[in-house]
Amino acid sequence: MAFIPIQLREYVRLYLKSNPHADECEITARLQSTLDEYKARKRCSCGAPIWVIGSAEVGYMCFACITGSADTSEDYEIAEACDKGPDLKP
Repeated sequence: MAFIPIQLREYVRLYLKSNPHADECEITARLQSTLDEYKARKRCSCGAPIWVIGSAEVGYMCFACITGSADTSEDYEIAEACDKGPDLKP
């Protein structure tokens, strides 16, 4: 099951709606940095690609290791991390 793709700016908007005291620049920078690590092929300790949104909050880990679930169908991921080209596939 696939993530729900979301643009980084849209995710930040939703995040700030739920966390109104969070710093927009800090959240954006943390997500962008994690997305850059994803593009550089950063992996979870289990070997799976990292989940950008979750990793920006808790460290470089995949969805399953962060949540304990394999079902990503109701969760967001930054769209650029959903569009895996041949050089980003596991």
